[in-house]
Amino acid sequence: MWMLDFIPDAYLHLAIITIICTGGGLYLLGLLMNFWPPAYPYREPVRITATVLVVAGIYFLGGYGVDMEWRAKAEQLQAKIDQASAQSESANAKIQTKIITQTKIIHDKQIVVRKEIQTVEKQIDAECKLDPAVPKILNDAAKNPMANPIGTVSVGVAK
Repeated sequence: MWMLDFIPDAYLHLAIITIICTGGGLYLLGLLMNFWPPAYPYREPVRITATVLVVAGIYFLGGYGVDMEWRAKAEQLQAKIDQASAQSESANAKIQTKIITQTKIIHDKQIVVRKEIQTVEKQIDAECKLDPAVPKILNDAAKNPMANPIGTVSVGVAK
């Protein structure tokens, strides 16, 4: 029951032990009633009540133990989740650094290609003939300067 989560565990354990001890005490009282004749009519109800209290207390103690085991497992799993989250953060930081580095390299490569195109611009436009430098510049621009920068697997065509 969710309402029992608001009660401290020590109080729950104390209440369960109190129920068991009360049942045991009542059972002993029922046995002692055999020696006092005026209490004969009350000994069976006292023994039945004592038995019910002891059984209920043991049942509650078992439920309490299972709940404590589940809480311990939940704490262990939460610790694992926290550890995995920390590892994820560090891995994300590494990936982010690689992405920034790759973006900077690509940007720098684009600037170099633009400057090369500007230097041979007059040769390209001269007679509307394609200069041999143009395909080389465009091929260099199309190349990926960092092959598999993040550790991805490149898929190629089989020859």
